[in-house]
Amino acid sequence: MRTFRGLLLWMLCLALGVPLAQAEVETDIVATLKLQNTPIDMEVSLNGQRIYVLDNQGQLLIYNPAGALLNTVKVGADVNQIKISPRDDVLYLSNPKDNTIQVLNLSFIHDIDIAGSPFKGPANAPVAIVVFSDFQCPYCARIGGIIDEVLKQYPKETKFVYKHFPLKMHAFAMKAAKASIAADSFGKFWEYHDLIFQNYSTLSDKKLDDFRETLKLDKAKFDKRMEDPKTLERIQKDAAAGEDAGITGTPTVFVNGRLVRPATQEGIEAAVEKALKDMKKKK
Repeated sequence: MRTFRGLLLWMLCLALGVPLAQAEVETDIVATLKLQNTPIDMEVSLNGQRIYVLDNQGQLLIYNPAGALLNTVKVGADVNQIKISPRDDVLYLSNPKDNTIQVLNLSFIHDIDIAGSPFKGPANAPVAIVVFSDFQCPYCARIGGIIDEVLKQYPKETKFVYKHFPLKMHAFAMKAAKASIAADSFGKFWEYHDLIFQNYSTLSDKKLDDFRETLKLDKAKFDKRMEDPKTLERIQKDAAAGEDAGITGTPTVFVNGRLVRPATQEGIEAAVEKALKDMKKKK
């Protein structure tokens, strides 16, 4: 009904010569993708992190939003159309010459800097299970126990690396992240981490200070570290790394840079096995 009334109003304005309101539009070209060949189709991932371009030489070109070429995949000269799945990591390639649609599964390996991040397990473990997490996320509260079970299965091969990704929708997520970093300066990150997640649904300023007292951490030093600009910078660096890897929610798990779906114990163990097999192939 609103659409119909809007159309009538628009027609009436035209008939009466009444000028329609116009909005000023500003444009800003933020990137230009320079191709060697003619583009014939393109798609953009739902999270905006990847641009897929099909050229007339049968190549699928993958770019980031800044216009940098990430990868090139040969898909065949007769492919003339691409479509993307809601999951972002599956493409459908149409080939009218042989009446086929190819389903292409994409597996990206992200270079995630884990230097300086808190971890469990051997420092030289060949497989890093990296978790981007939010201290008020109920699913994040469960994922730690799942990964602990994986570590038991692979005690020499794996380590659990924690990355901060506090969501704006959670009032105490950022403050809890700062407090955990303060605890880390005393060598008590994981103890504080566990106390937070045991109480994730009832966090408050008092609770965060209670956890500090439970671990017998000096209040003046703790508070100073919480407010240190480097603490916020560390959280922002983690969050930026997560955004670069296409993260939109928590928890998000990577095994040696490869996104794990689903992030169940079985899914993570399968990713660990694949990582170990890949390393053997490279030797």
